[in-house]
Amino acid sequence: MPHTYHFDVDAGLDVVQGPGLSLAVRRRGAEAISLAWQDPHRGRIGLLWRDGEVDDPPRFWKSHAPILFPIVGGLHDHASRTIAGEDVRFRGLHGFVRHQDLLLVEAGPRDGGFALRYRLEADDVTRAMYPWEFVFEATYVLFADRLDVTFAVQNRDPRPMPYQVGWHPGFAAPLVPGAGDKARCHVRLPARPFDRLLNDDRCFLTGQRAPMDGSGDFPFSEKGLDLTYMFDLSSVAPADRAVMLMDPDESFGVRVAFPDYPHLGLWSDAGAPFVCIEPWQGMDDHVTQEPFDRKLGIVLLPPGGRDERRASVEVIAR
Repeated sequence: MPHTYHFDVDAGLDVVQGPGLSLAVRRRGAEAISLAWQDPHRGRIGLLWRDGEVDDPPRFWKSHAPILFPIVGGLHDHASRTIAGEDVRFRGLHGFVRHQDLLLVEAGPRDGGFALRYRLEADDVTRAMYPWEFVFEATYVLFADRLDVTFAVQNRDPRPMPYQVGWHPGFAAPLVPGAGDKARCHVRLPARPFDRLLNDDRCFLTGQRAPMDGSGDFPFSEKGLDLTYMFDLSSVAPADRAVMLMDPDESFGVRVAFPDYPHLGLWSDAGAPFVCIEPWQGMDDHVTQEPFDRKLGIVLLPPGGRDERRASVEVIAR
């Protein structure tokens, strides 16, 4: 029997209620601000940091799950230039999608779930920062126990278009209130060899790599999360690119899969009860800045080209 989903617009948020998961998206940045699980034994569990809250917190990170485009991370002095001399400049980290109002272009059933699709097209505001013609779409498809997230980029410019893209969801740690503290939560990376990319205290890449084997829990620290752990998983098969975040007793968690993203970031404000699990295509500048179209993980999309990147969040309830 197909599941029933209910869609509504409530206080400026697009809200989908499903049989297990519910989702709320703010059109500013097409940002998911709530992803909540209705547990038969534990009640409602908000999976995201400050799940459903619309006001800024008195301290710590102000976002929930921003979209990163057309850069991931930061540039030296927020600016860069391509080899051909094209300048880019942004207000801060992670580009401009998170600051723009996106248009809701689809709200309805899809593949047994319920889809919300948002669109941003190049305009005078984006051209002042990033001089390419593009269409960016973010699609969320909610299922009973999983959220699928797809970002699609289309190049409408006559030139190849350089960009990076990523997702920045912050998950409550622990997920179930009162289940312990963040330090006792389990973060499990792919059980395959890959590299950690070392960075300085500004998150710029040093060019150094540290081999990882992915076995057991990742030994994160508050200081390490605050500085950001950065990983290159391009050697890991797409089907194996996933991270699990489990509560201390391992009875509840989430699995974040990102088959189309070769890079990963783990971040948190030191001392804050959340962990960001961030699928990335690309990363920050190196300590010595390279041309914009030679950044690590940059995509050079040909004129008329279209590219899609998928990720998902699945509930683990035991």
